[in-house]
Amino acid sequence: MLRIAGILLLAFLQACSSNETSIEPSPLPQFKSQINIQRLWERRVGEGVEDQYLSLKPVVNAGGFYAASAAGLVIKLDPETGKSIWHRSLEREISGGLALGNGLVGLGSSNGELILLEQETGNTRWEKSLSGQIMSVPVITDSRVLVQTLDGRLHCLDLENGATIWLFDTNIPALTLRGESSPVVYGQAALAGFANGKLVALDVDSGAVAWENAVGEPSGRSELERLTDLDGTFTVVGKTVYAVSFQGNLMAIDLPSGRILWTRELSSYLGVVSSLGQLYTIDEDSVVASLDTLTGSDVWQQDKLKGRRLGVPAVYDRYVLVTDFEGFMYWLSYRDGSFLARVKVGHKTYELANKKAQSLRNVTDPSDGIRAQPVVFNDVVYVQSNNGDLVAYRVVTEK
Repeated sequence: MLRIAGILLLAFLQACSSNETSIEPSPLPQFKSQINIQRLWERRVGEGVEDQYLSLKPVVNAGGFYAASAAGLVIKLDPETGKSIWHRSLEREISGGLALGNGLVGLGSSNGELILLEQETGNTRWEKSLSGQIMSVPVITDSRVLVQTLDGRLHCLDLENGATIWLFDTNIPALTLRGESSPVVYGQAALAGFANGKLVALDVDSGAVAWENAVGEPSGRSELERLTDLDGTFTVVGKTVYAVSFQGNLMAIDLPSGRILWTRELSSYLGVVSSLGQLYTIDEDSVVASLDTLTGSDVWQQDKLKGRRLGVPAVYDRYVLVTDFEGFMYWLSYRDGSFLARVKVGHKTYELANKKAQSLRNVTDPSDGIRAQPVVFNDVVYVQSNNGDLVAYRVVTEK
């Protein structure tokens, strides 16, 4: 039976906060920069996601940097210089990905096609039509490919030929957020989150369900109040998986047993990441929060970016990276959330001096915003803006 889902865009989410009023973006915070950032190179991948609400995150390994546009352009660059190695036009709308594994690049289309390209040449290894639009990032293992579709299904396919090995299907609400969490494979466990707020652990080989937990329980009288999508990133540290849902909870769950270790009320559609014993998440109002992995207690909060429609955070070394709707990327301290630096992605001159911030803000085009999570490889930060700008940065000195 065809499910026609109601779709909510990010801008509308501002009206779904607890006070049901739109949140005005905070002004650019004023601070003295503590670190110097070097722009290594800048390139462009088509027109990016254009006017679509997508988050096409680039991927990188020692062999190359890979990125895609919504219009179907896929490129491979040298990660050190940004020099082009190959490009492909797939002549279809790309809405999910990218993923690397076993010498392949995986991505998905708005028509539900899963496509695997060879990393070395960009040639198509195989493609397969699935049951719905793909907005998630596939997982490529030694012998399997796992991918979620927007109709609430998790597909496990044979890596060699795309044959279906098993399929997990779940009931999801008629009204959902526009987005999809991406599966995570950890050992023999395949973890997947769904629009009904449930996190499910399955056996990779058989698809048998080991456990499932409701990270968010529907409550309220209206369809909007009952949204509990588990759309964001979840993370595994040791034997604990951390997940957060929209209008739900942040949970720590024992991976082998599915036992809930702790829970606290928190609403986020972006998910949670972890580093150095701390969790980092961004709530529906764009308040950045750090929490202790063992207890879920607050470490710090940064509310000076409230309302700036932040993207999924990234962490590395001593820094927390967040991006906003105007195309700024911020380096925050992992210790206390204080601002260390800021750059304007997609402009030839980056700014760290706060006196330049207002003038840059005045000429910002909203399409220059950033939804895709920054990627860190060998201490280089790679970021892709909504309009297709690809930029590589490195911290060069600390003041």
